[in-house]
Amino acid sequence: MIEIDSAPADRSRDAVGGIRSDREPFSPPTVSFQTLGCRLNQSESASLGAGFFSAGFKILDEEMPADLCVINTCSVTEQAEARCRGLIRRILKKNPTTFIAVTGCYAQAGVEALRKMPGIDLIVGTEYKMDLPLLVRKVSGGKALSKRETPMVFHTTKISRNDFTIKNERGNPFAPGPTLSDPAFDFATRPNIKIQDGCDFFCSFCIIPYTRGRERSRRMEDILLEVSIWVARGHREIVLTGVNLGEYRFEEKDLSDLIEGLEALDGLHRIRISSIEPTTVSTRLLDQMARSQKLCPYLHLPLQSGSDKILAAMGRKYTRQEYLAFVEEAVEKIPNLGLGTDVMVGFPGEGEEEFQETVSLVASLPFSYLHVFPFSRRKGTRVVQMDLPAVHPSVVKKRSKMLCDLSKKRREDFYQAAAGRTVEVLFETRNDQGLFCGLTPNYIRVGVASDQDLSGQLRPVRILEAAGGLARGIVVGEGRGE
Repeated sequence: MIEIDSAPADRSRDAVGGIRSDREPFSPPTVSFQTLGCRLNQSESASLGAGFFSAGFKILDEEMPADLCVINTCSVTEQAEARCRGLIRRILKKNPTTFIAVTGCYAQAGVEALRKMPGIDLIVGTEYKMDLPLLVRKVSGGKALSKRETPMVFHTTKISRNDFTIKNERGNPFAPGPTLSDPAFDFATRPNIKIQDGCDFFCSFCIIPYTRGRERSRRMEDILLEVSIWVARGHREIVLTGVNLGEYRFEEKDLSDLIEGLEALDGLHRIRISSIEPTTVSTRLLDQMARSQKLCPYLHLPLQSGSDKILAAMGRKYTRQEYLAFVEEAVEKIPNLGLGTDVMVGFPGEGEEEFQETVSLVASLPFSYLHVFPFSRRKGTRVVQMDLPAVHPSVVKKRSKMLCDLSKKRREDFYQAAAGRTVEVLFETRNDQGLFCGLTPNYIRVGVASDQDLSGQLRPVRILEAAGGLARGIVVGEGRGE
């Protein structure tokens, strides 16, 4: 259902889109962004930020009070939704007059809960998310944004299944025209490029197919255009992101075809793929990764469980042995592969035997890190209808700590194994210890002591040691693409 009602106006503040206030000299309205959750949300917030910039807004840091605060939410767990609610309360306590616009997965799945929460002015579900700059103008009526007694809601349970572009009328910063040179939201060293949305897998624990809809892909020429502009702005690496990345399909082209197109772009030095389902990684993609000079030797392959019993209950599309065989093939083909995974702890029915099956599988594979998540019961998913015993929270906590400790050791071992090698690092920023930090192609975080501003530079670094969650090294030469 789409709910649209009138919005009160207050001409004492600057108008949206640059209309002058009656009481004050003109200054642009301001907007800040709070982004929770996945890389896909980060990518969408960047596009929305550029859209607001083109509409006349000044983009502020997330900690600064603004006329408008856009909260791009996550709904993957109950804890993620709770963080969203807590964030809204903190923002309003600090700046009670800010106009709060909530979008993202929680705005889709939890619209009724958000509707009842004081202080929210606009709720925008998935289907209308990328229209947010236009919807804010609609709500304001071209005047200043004012707090509302009840939120305006743009929401429907029907989400488009069509392939998409990031269109100019939706505030696309990459479409032809004057917005191409806009610096708005151009802060990331490694921009996240949205190429796909939605999922048809329907794992029994997952709410995402209901919050983001069914699988659909972005037009290839639209992706190539965006990436070429990021490269023209000086960016050396891009990260391909989507809900189910390996299911990218546009016309007769798949993910490998897209990567071939990206590899042909001059000035682009690195292509990284974010989390990807193991059953969607083709032999062709592994071969590309093994021989490419641009595609990073890095895979994040969600495992979730090492127990066939639990995998079946989860609705995962592989067995323990199939996952094992796939990883062995990838490691054999791709030198110095960086390999990460997701592991869910406490799925209903996970006894000690099933958990130990997960531990043994993880221990047998060369993961460089684990992302460990406790199971979160999500209303509307299939698992809530399954007659499976819950795992006690204290057991979940104990098992999670065991896997987190294993992850920490694996990361340290992976970093230490690189000691003595010279690797290429794309530097991002200084950490709180004053070290300039960046990433290698296979996802080792490296820190070096340097008086120079290395941000955005690709430089060769000799790794000396692993310490404090970093591989520490020294710069040993000039970089590429400077």
